[in-house]
This record gives sequence, structure tokens and C-alpha cells, in this order.
Amino acid sequence: MSNEIQHLVLGSDEAETTIESFINIGCPFCSTYMGVVDEIFAPYIESGKVKHIIKHVDRTNGALLKGTVAGTYLNYDEPEKAYENMKELLESRPEWTGSFEETLMKLEAMNLVEQVGQAGRTREILAEATERGVRVVPTVFIDEEKFDFPVKGEEAEIKEAFKTKLESL
Repeated sequence: MSNEIQHLVLGSDEAETTIESFINIGCPFCSTYMGVVDEIFAPYIESGKVKHIIKHVDRTNGALLKGTVAGTYLNYDEPEKAYENMKELLESRPEWTGSFEETLMKLEAMNLVEQVGQAGRTREILAEATERGVRVVPTVFIDEEKFDFPVKGEEAEIKEAFKTKLESL
């Protein structure tokens, strides 16, 4: 990763464990996943044990394309605010992914503006995703190893998979 590209990072650089989440905010499975991990990862992040890096992967089909557009409105210079905006978009995903007009209206209602300089991050994440075999979102790596979990599963299944994995670290 080049020094110029910022990702959304939660937690300390000194954390024992690094979790990388490749997501798209227009994806219903990412919405479920991020809702779960927000709860499950929080104590580990707060205690300094986990660093969570969220990488928004641009996709061009259906609701994912609307997620790609919305992703260009997240301000990575303010990571806490960007994360809160991301969570709001994920939670309200059905409201704004029906059309581009709905997407833009939601972003405007949130007082978000398109951010300059997204192209470098986009290219880098796409290249990394290709290199690491990311074909679907969400895809998760824990300490550089792909972690298989029930991507299309229910909240309880996803929670259990991550609780078990994090407790074993």
C-alpha cells in the first residue's frame, strides 16, 4: 500500500491482530456483516488487541454500483465521522439503493459531499482485491489469512464465527 492512500482504520497500529474487511456499502451481506462486527470487534479494538481496516471495494452491478458512488462521499481524513457515515448508510441501505436519485438524495440529506482524490484508493484496493482473490464482498482477512465465515448467514451465525475466532487468538 502506498503511503498516500488512506483506509478507514479503527484501532491501534500496535494491535496484536489485524482484521481487513473488503466491503461495499451497497451490499446487503456487508450490511449484516458490519452490524455484527461493529458489536463483536468493539471491545477488542478498545482494548488495543485488534486493528480493523475497512477497504471499500468498488463494484459496478446493481446496488453495489450505488454503494460505489456513496463510497466516494466518505471523508477518510475524518475516520470516526466516516465510520459513522458508513454505518448509517449500511443501516439504511434499502432506502437509498433503489435508484441513483435516491442515493444522491440520501448523501445530500447526510450533508456529505463527494471527496476529491478517490481514484488512487479505488485503483489500489481493486488491485489488492484481485491479487488476494477477493471475489465477493464481504471478504475478511485476519492477520493476512482469509477467514471463511457464513457470508450470507444470519447475524447469529456470523457473530458466533467471529466470537469463536477472536477468542482463539
